[in-house]
Amino acid sequence: MHNNFNELIASNQNCCSNSKVASENGKRFEIVSNEDFKRIRIDDCLITSMQIQKCDFGFVRHSNDDFYFVELKGKDVKIALNQIISTINIFESNFIKTPKDKRYGFIISSRNPLSSTETNNLKQAFAKKYGRLLEIKSREHKYIPK
Repeated sequence: MHNNFNELIASNQNCCSNSKVASENGKRFEIVSNEDFKRIRIDDCLITSMQIQKCDFGFVRHSNDDFYFVELKGKDVKIALNQIISTINIFESNFIKTPKDKRYGFIISSRNPLSSTETNNLKQAFAKKYGRLLEIKSREHKYIPK
């Protein structure tokens, strides 16, 4: 268990980079900011077990220790959300505890087959229990931190 993100990054440097972009199979997430961020490859690096659901990437916002959980997915948005929630739980028990209001979830899917009502329900459930914000976007998302 780590006390802060600097410890987590220092002990997992092979999984970390200064990039503000995550892309995979035509899906892309980008942070548009002059601030310092650290990208952490979670799937197949920080968490290598194939038996555990986990999201693809995480980003540390160094100015305030916000953490962005990012899943780049085909079209199964509910599985993507479960992967983010699973990763949050793994982080809480194995890596670093982060306050709920410092956690953000981003799902970038090739398409979202859910209705807008279903999508809004997922966002509200996430905000109530797991984090500050969940965004679900198709193919590409440029996020500007507030």
